[in-house]
Amino acid sequence: MSNIQLLPVTPYSEVKEKIGNGKPMIIAFGMSHCYSCHAMSKVFAKVLAEHPDYQIYSVDGQRERIVLRDTYGLREMPVQLFFDAEGNELFRHTGAYKKPVLDIILKKYGFE
Repeated sequence: MSNIQLLPVTPYSEVKEKIGNGKPMIIAFGMSHCYSCHAMSKVFAKVLAEHPDYQIYSVDGQRERIVLRDTYGLREMPVQLFFDAEGNELFRHTGAYKKPVLDIILKKYGFE
């Protein structure tokens, strides 16, 4: 998996306006110096290469630490927030997923 690129980082201000736009979404918060964050970012980049219409965004948890803390109450990384098409948070996960597990979760929550 080392040849796979990281998911591009998007400012939270751009991601926020897309929450609840009629499609499910994942926001992956991570940091540039975090091994697990990089691993998760690579998995999401692979998913997006297979499904470019999915809404999966990487947000820099270091730059967006106030959003992390005050808006979502997050304290650890990496963390992924899963939203339904209406913008309701379905669940959150701290840590990294392997792609086969993520594929099951994506299907369960309407990404496929």
